Amino acid sequence: MRAAVLRGGRMVVRDDVPEPTPGPGQVLVEVKACGICGSDLHFATHGA
Repeated sequence: MRAAVLRGGRMVVRDDVPEPTPGPGQVLVEVKACGICGSDLHFATHGA
């Protein structure tokens, strides 16, 4: 699946990761749309 992830302290905006498997008492939901806030964009550019 596609995801925004941290790799080596930097945000990778699009990366392929394994499909998660829910554990006992958990559910897996499909996200149709999402957004990113300004502080996330700032971290992606200037984060430590």
